[in-house]
Amino acid sequence: MLKFIIIIITLTSSIAFCINDNNEKKNPEEVSFWDGEWYFSWGYNRDYWYPSDIHVSQPALGNDFVVHNVRAEDFPEWTDGVWNKDISEPQYSLRIGHFFDSDRSWGVEFNYDHTKYSSYNEQYARVSGMINGTYIDSIQLLTTSYFRYHLHNGANHVMINLVKRFPVLFEINETHSIALLVKVGGGIMLPHSENTILGQYNRVGSKEMTNYFGTNKGWWQLNGWTVGIEIALRYVFYKPFYFEFSNKEAYSKLYNIPVYKGTAEQSLWMNEFIFSLGYTYDSFN
Repeated sequence: MLKFIIIIITLTSSIAFCINDNNEKKNPEEVSFWDGEWYFSWGYNRDYWYPSDIHVSQPALGNDFVVHNVRAEDFPEWTDGVWNKDISEPQYSLRIGHFFDSDRSWGVEFNYDHTKYSSYNEQYARVSGMINGTYIDSIQLLTTSYFRYHLHNGANHVMINLVKRFPVLFEINETHSIALLVKVGGGIMLPHSENTILGQYNRVGSKEMTNYFGTNKGWWQLNGWTVGIEIALRYVFYKPFYFEFSNKEAYSKLYNIPVYKGTAEQSLWMNEFIFSLGYTYDSFN
């Protein structure tokens, strides 16, 4: 995934430099959508998941059941250090955005969150439906061999957001200025599933170019959609560098998640806290 991030950053930088070069030759009347302010930020996140139902279907095994109100946590990894590992290994957040109006108040943003979902081990949950062709409806202990369900190399949210900025203190983007940003958008989910269902571990293959993406297989699966709203405070500590602290609420629908000889589906509610370091570039200044 880091390779794709580097490509995105490189392309964005190239666009910004081209815009700056073109602006030097333009009259004010010729300003286009691509002119104006661009920004980039990188940060890390904590994720909080609401309990959710997981529906498992394994027709060849006679299984079609629901595990109700499964509780889960994140897996941040940055809490034990960032610089001692690949920077894209912990739960991270990437933002690339552009304010396109003359007031620099309306923008559009590429919004990527590498979040992680881990069902709690040894929790009790209601399980109802068909297992081995027999109907059950009972409380079960979810041991790691009975039901272990992780989206660990990402419950990845890939979104496009509409952004509205409200100045709070001082002129926009000046040193020590503060702004409030409201972001609303939607996009796709790219999960990486790791699970053991009724003692059977599912294998999605190795992480290599020929197996990067798929639907019912692949390291990352294009198996869902997401919508969300994010509210952020941006503090420019030294122009053009800023810190951004944000809170995001997202709803996601996942389907066709690979499990052993079958699939799973799930709806997820997530609350996320993000702290980022960013850089802004304004072609008009």
